[in-house]
Amino acid sequence: MTRLVRSITPLIFIAALTVATPDVVAETLQRAPCEVIESGEFKRYRERQLATLDVEQTAAKRQGLSVREVRNLDIDLGSEQEYVARHRPGVRCERIVYDSGGLKIRGFLWTPSALKPGEKLPVIVFNRGGSGEDSKLRPNTQFGFERFVRAGYAVIGSQYRGNDGSEGIDELGGADVQDVVQLVAIARKLPFVDAENVYALGYSRGAMMTLSAIRDGARFNAVALVGLPSDFRTSQFDRRFSPASPEMSAARAQRSAILWADRLDTPMLLMQGSGDPLVSTVEQTLPFAARLQQLTKRYELVVYEGDSHGLILNGKDRDTRILNWFERFRIPESEASSP
Repeated sequence: MTRLVRSITPLIFIAALTVATPDVVAETLQRAPCEVIESGEFKRYRERQLATLDVEQTAAKRQGLSVREVRNLDIDLGSEQEYVARHRPGVRCERIVYDSGGLKIRGFLWTPSALKPGEKLPVIVFNRGGSGEDSKLRPNTQFGFERFVRAGYAVIGSQYRGNDGSEGIDELGGADVQDVVQLVAIARKLPFVDAENVYALGYSRGAMMTLSAIRDGARFNAVALVGLPSDFRTSQFDRRFSPASPEMSAARAQRSAILWADRLDTPMLLMQGSGDPLVSTVEQTLPFAARLQQLTKRYELVVYEGDSHGLILNGKDRDTRILNWFERFRIPESEASSP
C-alpha cells in the first residue's frame, strides 16, 4: 500500500540548463569496460535479500517502527524468472575516471549495448548512498541499472572522493558535492547524451548530495529521492557531527536541505518507507514535504506503508514511478531544437 501526496501548486516547468563548462571535460573522461561479474545463483541472491530485510526489520522494531513481513516472495522480492531476465544481455558497463577539483574521481557508466550512430539518450546521474567501501557502486548495482537502461536511459554515477581509489577525502556532503556537479557537466558533453534531458536519482546520502548539487548550480529536468535525510540537525547525526562544535553546526546546516529548500526549483519525487529505521519519516520526510508545500515547490511524496530504507519490498513499483516521473519532464526533440 502506498500513500501519494501531490503538491497542489501549478506546474512549474524547469528546463535543463547546460552548465557553462568547456567541451574538454568530456574528453578527459577515462572509460574502460567493467570486469565480468558472475550473476551467481538465484538462491544466494534471495538469501541476501532476506538477510538485508531481517536487519532492517530488527532495527525498525527497536525504534517502535514496523517493516512488514514478506507476504509473497516472488511478488515482494521478485521471481527467479525476473532475476534471470534482468541478467540478459543488453547493458554495457564501463568504469570511469574524471577530474573534480584537481582530484581523480572514480565512477561508473551504464548504457545500452547497441547504441545507434547519432543516437542521443537522456541521462540519469545516480548518487549513491552511504559512505566508505561497503556502500560503493559496483558493476551490478541494481543489475547494472537494467530497468533504466532498457527504458532508454544512460546512467552515470560517482563513487565520490575518498572511495574506491578516488583521490581526496569523503566529506559526506562537503566539498565532495563538487564531484556530482562536475559529473553532471561531463555527462551533458558525452556524444551520446541528450543534454536537454538530464535527471538525477539519489538514495539516502545520495539524495542529500543531489539537492546539494542543485543548490550549487547543477541543473536537472527532475529528480527522484529515496530515503532523503533532509535535516542533519537531528540527534541521529550527533556522532558524525558533534553538536558541541560551532564548526559542526555550520556543517549540519550545509547538509540540511530543509534550511535552503527555497533554492530548489527542480521537480522532486520523494519516496520513503514508513518503517525506515535509518531515515525517519516523521523527523525527515514529512517536515521537508511540508516545507516544499509551504514554498509552493513542485513535488510528489510517496510513502510505502511498512517498507524499509531502500524500498526493497516495492522495488519494481519504485522504479516504475521514477521512470514515469522523469518522463513527465522530458523535453521533446522538436522543442529542444526550436529557436
